[in-house]
Amino acid sequence: MKKIITYIALTMMVCSCNGQEKEKISYPKEKVMNTEKFDIKRFENYPDVVSMEDEKKLPAKKDTLSDGTIIEYSLWDNNEDGNKTYYTKIVTPPPPALFKKVKDFYPSGTIQKETETFVGQVDIEPFYGSFITKDYDKNGYLLKTTDRSDFDKDLKIRFNDLLRILKTEQMITDNFITKNKENIGIGLFHDQENTQLTSEKIIDNLKSEDCNGKILNANSDFERKNIKVSLNKNIWMVTKDMYPQGYWDYKIDGNTGKIIDVNYRQENRP
Repeated sequence: MKKIITYIALTMMVCSCNGQEKEKISYPKEKVMNTEKFDIKRFENYPDVVSMEDEKKLPAKKDTLSDGTIIEYSLWDNNEDGNKTYYTKIVTPPPPALFKKVKDFYPSGTIQKETETFVGQVDIEPFYGSFITKDYDKNGYLLKTTDRSDFDKDLKIRFNDLLRILKTEQMITDNFITKNKENIGIGLFHDQENTQLTSEKIIDNLKSEDCNGKILNANSDFERKNIKVSLNKNIWMVTKDMYPQGYWDYKIDGNTGKIIDVNYRQENRP
């Protein structure tokens, strides 16, 4: 019987490892405590519904530190724990940083979870950009660390390599203009018959404090928050949202880093 139980346990362990080979879970060898607390008194008796007028009289749900770091606070009822109030703090460093931290707290104010995630949007199941997560018990002691940063380990161009490409490559080159000519002409120049389109002319038209002509301007808070990344087999799919000037969609080879397709979509939002 003991042998059977051991065999089952080993089988479960192997299956677990195979299913999560790109997810590393580590446990602390000694006690590690995080003493960070959420200021629950700040939001004590905070109403569920707040009018714009009343909001001015209540504690701010956003702080800006002297270095430009933005901290956003929220509270929510956890229906898995008797609808007790839990708290969240999102810490976003100033540009050009491309990662932020999401911190969840128990009703007592003790930290529950800390996650490092992309400032923009990562649409990749099942982790959606939660690269490193640390879980804590109700006393603030570290339970485990989950590292998902190997999700792309089979690619030569990994996520951080992709970000470097986005920051250095032009958002449009002449060889991709022909297929996008009509959409760009109408969407950006209001001229369907525009025959003088060049990448230089398009970029000059779009350049602003936010747009520097690259796929991603990490120094722009707007641009870094409006980049969406997904992965289709070995192809990185990137969308640059330039509201109100439409979208740019890119396909980038995950093994060579070559931009293999660029597509412009006209703005259709109010």
